[in-house]
Amino acid sequence: MADDLHNFITGTLRLTLEADVRDFRVFNRRDLACAAYFHIRQVLLSQPGWSCRADPPLPREHQPPLPDPDLALLLNGKLNAIFRFEFHLTPGMTGGFPTAVMNERVTALRRAVEEPEQQPRSTGTARTGRGYLVAVYDTEEEWFYPDQVIWEQQSCFWLPVNCRTFADYSEWRQQWDRAARISSH
Repeated sequence: MADDLHNFITGTLRLTLEADVRDFRVFNRRDLACAAYFHIRQVLLSQPGWSCRADPPLPREHQPPLPDPDLALLLNGKLNAIFRFEFHLTPGMTGGFPTAVMNERVTALRRAVEEPEQQPRSTGTARTGRGYLVAVYDTEEEWFYPDQVIWEQQSCFWLPVNCRTFADYSEWRQQWDRAARISSH
């Protein structure tokens, strides 16, 4: 089931969230988290044992606090996946990639799923689940997935939505900027 969940998150969910941004349904970080919850609910929460928690606190005894994830997926009460959402797109702002912010978020996710103070492990692995950083941004820089061997050994995964890759980007960007300004009032 872990591979099915991972495939859903890195495939269907990521592509659906990208479509939500492209189709003017997501304008900020909270919209992105709500859209993810909606799509997760449609697919996973109809199956027995699954639950999804928004802003779940992570228990950490005798450790410095970590930023709480935005969503957690649990199967029969055991942590399977945590999500952190980042949205680096505002009307009128183009280019640039918040490398330091993304590195910090991935490091925090990795600590959250790899440290033994978390909930009991559902398998004999050295982690409680997997972490996913879903980030929307707009840059000409190329960001890509690692190769398959590294991918399978990771505990945290980067799920990018680079708006610059959208077809007719210039037109899309003008429409998104107008819609984002209207939706923020």
